Amino acid sequence: MWKGIDVSDNQGTIDWSKVAAAGVQFAILRSVRRSGKTDYQFAANLAGCRKYNIPVAVYKYTYATTEGQAQEEARQVIDLLQQHGMAAGTMVWWDVEDRNTLQALGSAKLTALIQTARTVIEAAGYRFGIYVGLYVYSEDWFDFNQFAASPLWVARYYNNYNVMQFDDEPDQDRKPEVGRALWGWQYTSTGRVPGINGDADLDICYQCPAGTDDTGTEPG
Repeated sequence: MWKGIDVSDNQGTIDWSKVAAAGVQFAILRSVRRSGKTDYQFAANLAGCRKYNIPVAVYKYTYATTEGQAQEEARQVIDLLQQHGMAAGTMVWWDVEDRNTLQALGSAKLTALIQTARTVIEAAGYRFGIYVGLYVYSEDWFDFNQFAASPLWVARYYNNYNVMQFDDEPDQDRKPEVGRALWGWQYTSTGRVPGINGDADLDICYQCPAGTDDTGTEPG
């Protein structure tokens, strides 16, 4: 089991030396904003992770409601990874959680849009995984069976948004149940990590976080 974080420019400037010293074993960075612009802290966050040998993956919060939009979002992520020399095999997490734009599409259409993004990303040599809140699974937003081969990262905040320190161990009895093995569990959005001002998302990875851009090291 590995402990890590996912971050964006919402966290502002991060002191990655302190993050590394705190024992963070992987980081998942927001790639591209809704506007199509790069996350404002992406370059600095990637540089910090590389400097301190923290394995890195990226995520994209999707708003796509058409096949063309899904393709464009995926290409924006690919362009960013290639621009920064991120290795083939780096994991791209497709963040499917926006209720306002996605839920009303219906299962068949949303499933097809996620498949479209997966096809584009995998064709470019990157790995594809899916991130959802537990409610997305519980409400059957899309056909999870169509993605049985894709790693799954699920959010479930069980601690009533109370502050949790990075060293705190989450209650494994509250791990989300989705009828399959999880790659990871995002267990709070109100975590505290040395080197980060304010809240940060804290994660547990149950499978070795291979497929991250690298460093060449993996947490053990």
